[in-house]
Amino acid sequence: MKKFYIRYLKLLLLLLFLSNHAFAQNVQVKGRVLDSTDRSPLIGVTINAKGKSISTITDKNGDFSITAPAASILAFTYVGYLSKEVAIENQAILNVVLNPAASKLNEVVVVAYGTQKKINLTGAVSSISGDKLEGNPATSVTATLEGRLPGVTITQTSGQPGRENTSILIRGMGTMNNAQPLVIVDGLESSLDDISPNDIQNVSVLKDASSASIYGSRAANGVILVTTKRGKAGAPQINYNTYYGWQKPIGLPQHVSSGQYATLINEGEVNAGLAPQYSSDEINKYFSGADPYNYPNTNWVNLLLKGSGATLDHNLSFAGGTDMARYRLSFEYYNQDGLVNNTNHKRYNVRINLDSKANKWLTIGLNSGLSKNDVDSPVSPYGDITQFFRQVNRIPPTVPNKLANGSWARSIDGNPIAWAQEGGLANSQISHLLGSTFAEIAIIKGLTLKGIAGIDYSFSDNKTHIQTVAYGDGSVQGPNSVDDYLLRNSTTSLQSILNYNKKIAKHDIKVLLGASKESNVINIDEGYRKNLPTNGLDQLAAGSSIGWTNNGQTDEDKLSSFFGRFNYDFNNKYLFEANLRRDGSSKFAAGNRWGTFPSFSAGWRVSEEDFMKSLKWLSSLKLRASWGKLGNDRISNYQYLSKIALGQNYDFGGVLTDGAATVEASNDHITWETTTELDFGLDADLFNNNLLSVSIDYYNRYTDNILTSVPVSAVFGLPAPIVNAGAMRNRGLEIQLQHNNNFGDFRYNLSFNAAYNKNRVEKFSNPSKGNTIRIEGQPWDSFYGYQWTGYFQTDQQAASSPHQPGAPVMAGDLRFKDQNNDGKIDGNDRVVLGNTIPIITYGFNIGLQYKNFDLSSFFQGAGKVNRTLGTEAEWPFVNGANALTMHLDRTIVQGGKIVQQGYFPRTLINQTHNQVESSFTVLNSSYLRLKNCQLGYNLPIQWLSHMKIAKARIYMSGQNLLTFTKFPSGFDPELPEGSGAYTYPQIKFYVFGLDIKF
Repeated sequence: MKKFYIRYLKLLLLLLFLSNHAFAQNVQVKGRVLDSTDRSPLIGVTINAKGKSISTITDKNGDFSITAPAASILAFTYVGYLSKEVAIENQAILNVVLNPAASKLNEVVVVAYGTQKKINLTGAVSSISGDKLEGNPATSVTATLEGRLPGVTITQTSGQPGRENTSILIRGMGTMNNAQPLVIVDGLESSLDDISPNDIQNVSVLKDASSASIYGSRAANGVILVTTKRGKAGAPQINYNTYYGWQKPIGLPQHVSSGQYATLINEGEVNAGLAPQYSSDEINKYFSGADPYNYPNTNWVNLLLKGSGATLDHNLSFAGGTDMARYRLSFEYYNQDGLVNNTNHKRYNVRINLDSKANKWLTIGLNSGLSKNDVDSPVSPYGDITQFFRQVNRIPPTVPNKLANGSWARSIDGNPIAWAQEGGLANSQISHLLGSTFAEIAIIKGLTLKGIAGIDYSFSDNKTHIQTVAYGDGSVQGPNSVDDYLLRNSTTSLQSILNYNKKIAKHDIKVLLGASKESNVINIDEGYRKNLPTNGLDQLAAGSSIGWTNNGQTDEDKLSSFFGRFNYDFNNKYLFEANLRRDGSSKFAAGNRWGTFPSFSAGWRVSEEDFMKSLKWLSSLKLRASWGKLGNDRISNYQYLSKIALGQNYDFGGVLTDGAATVEASNDHITWETTTELDFGLDADLFNNNLLSVSIDYYNRYTDNILTSVPVSAVFGLPAPIVNAGAMRNRGLEIQLQHNNNFGDFRYNLSFNAAYNKNRVEKFSNPSKGNTIRIEGQPWDSFYGYQWTGYFQTDQQAASSPHQPGAPVMAGDLRFKDQNNDGKIDGNDRVVLGNTIPIITYGFNIGLQYKNFDLSSFFQGAGKVNRTLGTEAEWPFVNGANALTMHLDRTIVQGGKIVQQGYFPRTLINQTHNQVESSFTVLNSSYLRLKNCQLGYNLPIQWLSHMKIAKARIYMSGQNLLTFTKFPSGFDPELPEGSGAYTYPQIKFYVFGLDIKF
């Protein structure tokens, strides 16, 4: 009986198996695997049917096809991404999104002459990947970085196409000379703004001495490293990016109407004891607008801003290759029209990067970028476009633009609208070639030798053609003229780099030795002629030989360098790095040319210690410390030589004879500025690496032997020579926070960075006290003036209180504090009023993603910073200028006392007493700006497959959308100091874009 049951059970199991096999039919599943962050296809993803010996991989478009039982579970695995399992459940189409792995152990950061794992980094380095910059419709790469990196202060002072005037400071103002950082693109010194954002792979900022000292003489103000994208082995990939946008001014000063202007003029003249200029009847006619030619109400700013502001960008790239040879080729065309007619910027970029593995021991390659920037701008007899904005902010609305017969009307200095249409054009065409070729030899295992030869060549062709303008009153403004300015700048570079890597048990050793040589030559040619026969001619030969000028010169400097780096890593816990660089600069005399710049840094990965393993919430904790010296030689060439100038005529018996003479003093003792920096840092990752990342740095940077001038006696007879006579200190704190998470199909990321920097002049032998102060113990170029305490309420109070001598001070005027209590207001009562450089900078990003939709918002700001508007914008009627609507909020005085308190003092034709630099004119220019907001949508894969498109994303974006500030309405808080009436306005930028990958 027992044997019977056993046979029965075996038969039953066999029937069940055959039944299951009969119903477990195979199905074919097709689909595509995408990256969750940017919806790009993933090539080579492995797909396994769990428990079955069935597998496949994705192709060049991320597509796959697999046949498996309908009840199977498919496992998707890919290096660097989290694995994912999906049940088939009779689905014929299955599109899968993989998330990048949370671990940061293998994240690589670009550093000087190579890369390092971020987890083993001991210096203060901030980086941002190129994909964070793509699709950002900023007018330059520099502008896209603003607020994104802690300790990096970027200021854009203009919205003029091709003339945005962006500046960069890393950890504050570190010198009294040129404080801009060194920019290295693919190993060669270059510029950020000659690159397309779509070509950038990574941007790293070397902020402390240990990370930057290997660049020695040029690294005192920090280093920005840019690496461009390269081809990868695999099927060809084609990317096309385009956007169309338009601009609007962020804010414009609001001017009073002609009736309000006439009313304020009368008030100002009466307050000054003069007779009013306009009758009541005339003021009523200005208000009525019935007679626009005799009693006009001209809005000069609106007349000037007639440009379309349209912007178009196209970017196309091709990439691919094999394990033996890889390529990437890209093209960009950018065309931006300004808010003023005849302002335009066209940019053309071509980049070719090639890599070839000739054999097992030799790799060769090419980096090349060719760009051309073509910039147009109208000109006037008084200079560039800043004069246009000065005039439209100055000319009263009571002056018409055109007369009744259609001819141009004229104010005292001319008509800026006529200049914009007929006054001439300045054109600048700058062609730039940045290229290098390299060869790398693998000598033995772990030892390589790399040689690089590069050239950075730019040719700048500038023509300024000023035309005569005829006015309806019979006057002609001129003469017409042509100025041609040609500049050729060529830098050649040779580098040899030896790398050795060796790992012995728990010891990891890396050694780098290198040498480089650079030569820079600048050639300038310039010619000028005036009185051309007609405005239609713009060639020098057509001008008069009377009053013509020409000039030509050559400038050259050289730099030779030797450098080395040693890295030691024990058991991934204890990290050490030492750098040494020795530079020789032709800018100093033979005995002072060479400078030596060492640095040391160490790191301790505390989280790798056994006693930390119990802290499950702490994924990684690293402590860093560094010390090092940097150099700076950024002064004009030949300062150590006595320079002879021609054209110094001598009088011999009443006859002038051509001669030459020394016109500048020399100093052959000058040598390097030296910056010594100490840095302490902490890096931590919490809750599985991805939930929260923290990076904090404290630094103390001291710059000594600053190259500057000192006072000399008038009998010296020449300008003061350059000497090593200054010292400056910057202390600061930087913090960066990142948080990422997801809930199913919803992903979000948050990031925040902030920096605090305090500048102080430690030594300066040439103190100056004007509207800004340069003196020991204070930040460089601090505002300096009187402390405003309110208004004089009555004439009697004004007469009996301390005040400035000179013009009478009465009720309604500003009142200043007598700091030394000597009964008068003079220069001894001035105090430091604020900072021209932000003490606090910050930025934060919010990124949201749900299925195919994504939304990102980036905010950027600055705090504890001040600006002044300048007298022509701050005060009405200066030099016969206009008034602004903010001036309507003025103090009104009658009978020697205030009857209506306003923000501005009483209106005067000449505000001599009130116009002095004071806490009334030094304004808080702190701000928070919505720098960029972008909404995107990735088109569904099923819509694209039949067109062989791997990805298509449409988006709309806005730049500089909102600004929160206490700065006066109509003025941008980033405007150049004191230039409120002169500046091309900052712009809001609205964009629709398309990104396609084939």
